[in-house]
Amino acid sequence: MEISNTQSEYQKPKNLAGLGRRWGGQMIDSITTFFLFYAVGRAAEFVGLPPTVVALLALGSGAAYYLFSDAMPNGQSLGKKLLGMSVIDERSYLNCNLYQSFVRNITTPFLSIFDWVFIFFGSRKRLGDMLASTIVIRSK
Repeated sequence: MEISNTQSEYQKPKNLAGLGRRWGGQMIDSITTFFLFYAVGRAAEFVGLPPTVVALLALGSGAAYYLFSDAMPNGQSLGKKLLGMSVIDERSYLNCNLYQSFVRNITTPFLSIFDWVFIFFGSRKRLGDMLASTIVIRSK
C-alpha cells in the first residue's frame, strides 16, 4: 500500500490584497453605505412617505449594501472594484456568494477593531473571512 504525500495544509495565495488596499476598500464601502442611507432617506422624504417608512427604507438600503456588497458581480463591492480586489471562496476560488458576503460583513459592526486584528497574521484574513471561508485577492 502506497501512502500519499499530498499536503492538505492551507497554502496562502500569491495575490492576496494588501492591508492598505483592503482598508481603503473598507472606507469607500463605508462612505457608500452612508451615502446610500442618506440618499434613499432624502428621496423617500421628498416623495412624502411617513417618517417610519423613510427610516426603514434608509436603514434597510444601507444595511443591505453593507452586508451583501461583496456578492456583487466578480465578488466586488464598489470599493473593491475601484481598488482592484475581489472576494472569493478560499477553497473553490469562486466569487463570494450572498451567504458568504453576509457572514463576512456581519462581524464588522459588532467586533470592529477586534475583527481587523486577525488581518495582520499570515493568512491576511479577518475574523469575518475566517467564518465565511473567503479571501480577498488583487484582481488587477
